Amino acid sequence: MVAGGARLLLVGNSEFRAAVRDLVAVQLTEASGVADSAEAILSQQFALAIVDLRPGADGLAVCRRIKGAALTRMMPVIALAGEGEAALIAALDAGADHAVHFPPSAADLMARVRSLLRTRAQTERLEEATQVIFALARAVEAKDPYTEGHTERVGALGVEVARMAGLDDDAQEAVRQGGILHDIGKIGIPTEIINKPGLLTPKEKVVMEKHPIIGERICEPLSSLRHLLPVIRWHHERLDGTGYPDGLRGSAFPVPAQIMQLADIFDAITTDRPYHRARTRANAIEFLYLESKKGWRDAELIGLLARAAEALGMGRISEADIPPPPAPIGQWRWE
Repeated sequence: MVAGGARLLLVGNSEFRAAVRDLVAVQLTEASGVADSAEAILSQQFALAIVDLRPGADGLAVCRRIKGAALTRMMPVIALAGEGEAALIAALDAGADHAVHFPPSAADLMARVRSLLRTRAQTERLEEATQVIFALARAVEAKDPYTEGHTERVGALGVEVARMAGLDDDAQEAVRQGGILHDIGKIGIPTEIINKPGLLTPKEKVVMEKHPIIGERICEPLSSLRHLLPVIRWHHERLDGTGYPDGLRGSAFPVPAQIMQLADIFDAITTDRPYHRARTRANAIEFLYLESKKGWRDAELIGLLARAAEALGMGRISEADIPPPPAPIGQWRWE
């Protein structure tokens, strides 16, 4: 028996389901194909799926359907395939976690079920820890009414720029999640420094510049967030090497981190803060182009950002929509 009363989804024709039913000692919900399995998945949660991938079955489509949907892509799949190595390779290419020839022995099949359920339990614990980190990031943001919604806007804008730049899905997701988590390190920075009107003193600046490193340390223990660490640590670098914390220069500054940085700056300077007045969309883009001329930012990415901000309707259009500045223009800043 499998501990915890885990329920499995069994997908295949009646003959297949009858054969597998006799091999496993777990709760089963049965489906005959893609449509039935999709309906079952919508109505209840499954710990694992066992799918018929023999010739003539539509198991490949079922497997791709499970692995292609955000809500079910983490569900483990055992594929029971036809004869030959090619059948096993096709099953794995379709996204199956385990592939074995049909019919398997009861001992083999149950060992695979137990193995995948253990892995699934570990993954769920990791997902829960990850969600705690994201909740912490949102709690940090919620402390400051001026930055409410900032991380979500940065993530959405960054993903659109990444898409336009031709980055793959994983890089786009890193930009989106990095947009949410990039400032989590500010939990270690005194509020009076974060919200100080006007310029920071040299000592205050040193403290503020620690937040990317603090953020990296918070997220580093979770393997599911390690792909975000470059975005979190390096979102204040500059192409000419004058940024912080590592002084990266040129191609050493990863494109996803550059994109997230540009989205972050754009949102920061187009929203009201205690230390500066918001700028219009056009003024924000002009500001970024001026920084590109200093060698700090990539002009081509700024052009994509301008298109993305317009497409998403981000930033005010008219100066009339912007309130008076809370601090003199010479004291505006961005961290």
